[in-house]
Parts: sequence; C-alpha cells; structure tokens
Amino acid sequence: MLVDMEMEPGAAWKMELLEPGQWVGPGDSDNWAWLPSSAVDSGTGLALFTRTVAPAAPEHHLALAPPFPITQSGEFSDFASLETLLRSKLKLAIILLRLGHFSFGIADDELLVVHKTGGRYVKNRQRKGGQSAARFVRNREKAIQQLFDGVANVARSRIEAYEGDIDWLAFGGDRNVILQFQKRLALPRGLSERVLPWRMPVERPGLGELERAVTSAWSCRLWERPGN
Repeated sequence: MLVDMEMEPGAAWKMELLEPGQWVGPGDSDNWAWLPSSAVDSGTGLALFTRTVAPAAPEHHLALAPPFPITQSGEFSDFASLETLLRSKLKLAIILLRLGHFSFGIADDELLVVHKTGGRYVKNRQRKGGQSAARFVRNREKAIQQLFDGVANVARSRIEAYEGDIDWLAFGGDRNVILQFQKRLALPRGLSERVLPWRMPVERPGLGELERAVTSAWSCRLWERPGN
C-alpha cells in the first residue's frame, strides 16, 4: 500500500509520525477531526498521511496505527522510517487467557515457534447446591489462583528455555481476567514492563486462536478519510 501511494502520479506526500500519547499541534488538529478516538488513543502512536495534488489543497487522507509502538516522531517526505518499523524482526510472547483456558506462545518474526495450551476448571459465579457462599468463593478464588500460577509457570519456563530475547508481551482474552492476572504476574527479562497496549479478542484459547493471534499481532489498523 505504501509503495502504491508513493508511486501515485502527480501526488506529493507528507507523513507525520506521532508517538503513543502524542497528538498534532493545535493548528492541524481540525484537519484530523474525522479520526475516531480509537485512532487517537491507539496505544502505539499514529502515522498521518497528507496528500497534495497541485493545484488542489492538501488532503489529510489516511491514518495508520502500527502494531508496535512508534519511538521516533517527526515529519517526513517519504515513508522509509515507517517501513523500517514495519519490517523490524521482533520476537513476541503471547498469552491468551479466559477463565478455565489459556494458551502461551512465542512468535519470532510472525512465525509461531513455541506454543502450549492448557486449562483449569473454574466454577461459574452462580453456585449450586448447599455449598456455603463463603466456601464457594474461597474454592473459586483458589481455582483462579491455580490457573494463574499455571499460566505464569508455563510462560516463565518457555521464555527461559527460548534462546532469544523477547521484545514484547501481548495479551488476548477476557479483559477483567487479564487485569487480575497481570497484578500477580512475575516474568523474567522485564517483560512485565513491555506489555503491548492493545488486547486481542479471543473466544476460547487454543492453538488455532494462538495462530490467529500471531497474524493479528502484526497487523496495522487503518482509518481513511470519509468520502475517499
């Protein structure tokens, strides 16, 4: 897509790279008012593309959120810096988690090289029979803790056995479960500090979902100006 844009006859392009949390200056913000909040708050930054075909006025045409955070902001007359980011060979650990099921994987430059799937039965919130409410809650919390411990142990052992540094950690699954898990998570090599800001939707963790998560993890998100 970037190659086609650069080769468009008569078009001159300007690309502005914004780091996560950064936004355009006040004089230019109205030009991008059509962008939804999900783009502005992408978590990985934005690449904003402005096209000029003389004698027409510049057209604020397209926004792209890369899969991994932008680390160098600025304005550019070509796309080389973005292409370098998108072509980076990165290693990603992935944890897919819902109550009762998990998958862990390591993807090396979009190739799943390590994977493990497992689970632990966790009762629903609605108790049945004569079990006391307090005992039910204790047993459920114990099962959740055992699931979390199992996931963390699998992740630690696979990461330590993998001969290569992991660049990022990505999560997919139930948001509240993941937030609970992250509070108790202790992983080697400082991975807890390198968690990607987006979360992948997952119905039930398994090898198929893990393979789809790898594709999703390396995917860009695009927003095109309405009417183009």
